[in-house]
Amino acid sequence: MLDIAAQKTRERGDLVYECQLGVSLRDIRLLRLIGVQPGVVMGELTEQSGIEKTLASKLVSSLVQRGLVVRQIGHKDARKTHLALSQDGVNLVERAEPLGEFLERGFGKFLSADEIKSLRTILKKVIEAERVTRPEFDAWMAQQANPDNS
Repeated sequence: MLDIAAQKTRERGDLVYECQLGVSLRDIRLLRLIGVQPGVVMGELTEQSGIEKTLASKLVSSLVQRGLVVRQIGHKDARKTHLALSQDGVNLVERAEPLGEFLERGFGKFLSADEIKSLRTILKKVIEAERVTRPEFDAWMAQQANPDNS
């Protein structure tokens, strides 16, 4: 059910953001994350966004080419590339906010403010549970792949 809800709301968001701003919902998600954490590196961005590393890299490259994101070589570690919004990126995120608020208000017709708050709390717990149990899961998967090494 969670997957169906996510897919349907993502489709709606994509349609609105593409029509109004010429960017996808994923683009907006990345731009927002970069905007609230200037200097973020790709590894952190992929972790926070939930977007697969290869796809996130491709999306960020597109955002750079479009002049919405700038890359900066790390001062302490030149192997790390830090990301920040350009002024055009900042402007786009600011224009996206009212659209996001409009889309979220649609949920208010069916969910109370307390229900929305509870849903967010539960979803954060689900995400955190996945993060915390990832090492145990990875070890279990490795054991499943090589049952003779137990």
